[in-house]
Amino acid sequence: MSGMRFMRVLGIRNAHYRARSLYDLPDNSLVVPETVFENPMTLIPLGEVIQWYRALEEKTGDEDAIINLTRDVAIDKLGPVSRWIFSGIDLASTIRRLNHSFQFLHSGAYLAGTQSGNIIKWTYRNPLLPPDAQAHDSIRVAMFMLKVLRIYLGDAYTPLRVQLSGKRERQKLYEDYFGCEVEWHQPQTEVWLKVTDRLALKKEGTSAALAMNLNELDDFLNMPDAEDEIKVVYELVNYSRHYGLPTVDKVASLQGLSSQQFQRRLQKLGLNFSTVSGFVLSNVAVSLMSKGLELDDIANRLGYSNLASFNRMFKKHRGITPVQFAQRF
Repeated sequence: MSGMRFMRVLGIRNAHYRARSLYDLPDNSLVVPETVFENPMTLIPLGEVIQWYRALEEKTGDEDAIINLTRDVAIDKLGPVSRWIFSGIDLASTIRRLNHSFQFLHSGAYLAGTQSGNIIKWTYRNPLLPPDAQAHDSIRVAMFMLKVLRIYLGDAYTPLRVQLSGKRERQKLYEDYFGCEVEWHQPQTEVWLKVTDRLALKKEGTSAALAMNLNELDDFLNMPDAEDEIKVVYELVNYSRHYGLPTVDKVASLQGLSSQQFQRRLQKLGLNFSTVSGFVLSNVAVSLMSKGLELDDIANRLGYSNLASFNRMFKKHRGITPVQFAQRF
């Protein structure tokens, strides 16, 4: 279970919805359950992201799907994360915020900026992706980086050079979008800009951004360390509920383990699946109750076929019924 990586579904959410709409794709045709995309801060295991990339290319028949689906997405209007990122004074402060906080958007991947003479090489590294997913991921992040730059430097801004992983045949499509030379087969994603560009202020007319509130900050910081096995199990169980009531088999498969291997690892941690699952689901229930959802809806969202089963689980792990909890708190 250690070594598991997660990404915020925010990173692929708009491409998912646009692909569904443009290609008239049915629910769950892109592998990942539709309920995952309802909350942009949902943590999705990296293995699921890889399967989503593969399904996207297969179902659309378009190896350039990422650029075609997301070129018009406005990244400064994506909710609390973008509000915080773009509440800085200048481009330099925004790049620093992104570099320092990227671990909370995508564990196991890194953003960094290095200066070489009069050039800054803004770099993205994600060493955990297989070759067939690298190009999609590299294109996605390079587009994001360029959109950040254009918020400060104008819509016509073009970087000095862009380096991407993988390879695509339609070279002109990418050079037209980025406005500069694009090199492929690179070990990491790089967007080059002039050192002086970092001093740029926001474009005139950009609305003032607000910082995150405390609940949004809690969500943002909730990224498990890859070596924190208990937290990883928690988030895998939490994710698996999008497939229905969590099961040993499903959580094990998300890790590429057999059910027996997964249960042995739980035993080494002094845990059993029933206890972990109940703890996770009761916590999620409390969160949903705080947002005003009805108990029937909460039970259904957690995968329970009837309210009585949900009530029994909640009382077992919280000591009181959901109704009593709502009345007290």
